[in-house]
Order: sequence, then structure tokens, then C-alpha cells
Amino acid sequence: MTCIELTNVWKSYKLGNKRIVVLKGVSLEVREGELVAVVGPSGAGKSTLLNVVSTIDYPDKGSVYHMGTRIRKSEEWRAKWRRKNVGIVFQNVQLIPTLTALENILLPMELNGVPRDRALRRARSLLQLMDLADKADRYPAELSGGEQQRVAVARALANDPKVVVADEPVSNLDPQNRSKVASVLRSLADSGKCVVVSTHEEELKSVSDRVCQMERGVLRC
Repeated sequence: MTCIELTNVWKSYKLGNKRIVVLKGVSLEVREGELVAVVGPSGAGKSTLLNVVSTIDYPDKGSVYHMGTRIRKSEEWRAKWRRKNVGIVFQNVQLIPTLTALENILLPMELNGVPRDRALRRARSLLQLMDLADKADRYPAELSGGEQQRVAVARALANDPKVVVADEPVSNLDPQNRSKVASVLRSLADSGKCVVVSTHEEELKSVSDRVCQMERGVLRC
């Protein structure tokens, strides 16, 4: 079953007096249980593509569907959709520094109104999955880069999203942690989720079902 479908997507941004076209007629289909890696040089449009896939951005032209539902232009609608259906792993992690690892994972569930007891069980289970059960009460500054990234992945999974989007999730990690995070993302796809990542790293390319090339706003799979 098709989980993500982009058709003839165009996206541009205003820069001073100019408008820069970043995505040029991009089409992409991702099926349930598939991990798709997007590669390409810096400035090729990878992050913008992932922002459109995750519904953070809305295209100037073209359509985006998740599980057969067309994504709407309304920012409020898209925010509600993301909270329930999309997990995002940001390139710079973006953990909240004043919250512990456990609290960072709890936050998305609290925003969705998940009962506290159930949210705690889910958060602790995700920390266990990431081999971080003993780090629950640590703040981000007390965690290594690899541990922070794994907390970010756990946070993205808090609401059991169907769509998982990760922007360069292993780029700043050592080889051991790159392999660990890549393995987690592969297991998510194997569990039936749709996973789209941008990467330069072989660890992620090697576990992907498809590697798509992004260059100058054009995607080739």
C-alpha cells in the first residue's frame, strides 16, 4: 500500500528580491515497509523535500498524500496531522535542553492528550528499544551525541506515527552509533512504517530499499 505520494511538487523561497526554486516537479511514492534514502550535494533540495514530505512545508504546486489523505495548505490542519501521523528526526536533534530524555519523549504524547500512565509506559519502552533505559533522567547536555540522536528517534516514535522522516540522522555520529541508528530506522520500516531519510552515509544507504538522487531540485529514483 502506498503510504507517501508526491506528484509534480514545486517549491520556492523568496530571497531578497529573488525567488529561488528549490524543488522542480518532484514526484515520489513510498510504500508501507519501505525505507527510502535521498542523497545529493548540499543545496540540492534534500531538506526542503523532507520538509514537504513531513508537512512542515507546503508546495507551491503539486500534491502530497499520506495514506490516501491529501495534505492541506492550512498550517493548523498540517500541525494536527503531524502530531498524530508523522515522526520527525531533525538534523540538529532539537531536544529541549531543560527536559530529561524521558520528558523529551513524553512531550509529544502530552500534546496529543495521551493519558500519563500510558505515555510513561510508552516512553520507557522506547528508551529500552534505544538501549537508553539507564539514561531516562539525564538532560541532553549530559548525553553523548549518539545518545541524543537516539533520544530524538525515540521522541519521533512517541505517537507511533506511520510516516517517519529523518534529515541526516547519522551525519555527526561515530561509526558505531551510525550503525545503531541505521539499524533502528531499518527496523521501523520492517515494522510497516514509511521511512524517508536524507544522508551521505553508507550505513544508511546500505539498509535502504531505494536510494534516490537529488540534484538541483530534481529527484531521480
